[in-house]
Amino acid sequence: MGVSIEKIKRASLLNGLTDDEMKKVLSLAHEITWGEGETLITEGETGETIYIIYSGAVRVSKRLTLQQFSDEIGQSEKTLIHMDATEPIVVGEVAMLTKAERSATITATKDCAALEIYGPDLGRLCESDTDLGFKVMRNLAQILSDRLRKVNRDVVRLATALSVALS
Repeated sequence: MGVSIEKIKRASLLNGLTDDEMKKVLSLAHEITWGEGETLITEGETGETIYIIYSGAVRVSKRLTLQQFSDEIGQSEKTLIHMDATEPIVVGEVAMLTKAERSATITATKDCAALEIYGPDLGRLCESDTDLGFKVMRNLAQILSDRLRKVNRDVVRLATALSVALS
């Protein structure tokens, strides 16, 4: 692996792991890169991988139209957030955990470098080393909780703005 463990160890997925545990998780990783403008993850596609982006910047966007109506009224996207990998960014956890569709599109706004971890491999590691598995799952729960809290705040803001606009 070309990236130093010092650069990756600050990733939220690895919080609280010992150096040996981090090495076990990172032994599953494959390095991957994207150029500016390339799509890392496409909303609606299935995925079983999680990414730790340690270099570059990305835009996270979501479709504003339901898939079944996109032909009739056109496809529109809303940028939810821009993230710069000054600290490693963890993405792809929802689809990896649920084996469901990707919940957003992620596009590189600068050249990006990341580690890709295949979910079933991570699952097997967590099952074989339950202490490590507990820490990784706790970290994934924290990542998801933080993102859910942000979405809840955004929904309240949107509902408030809509209420004011309609009154």
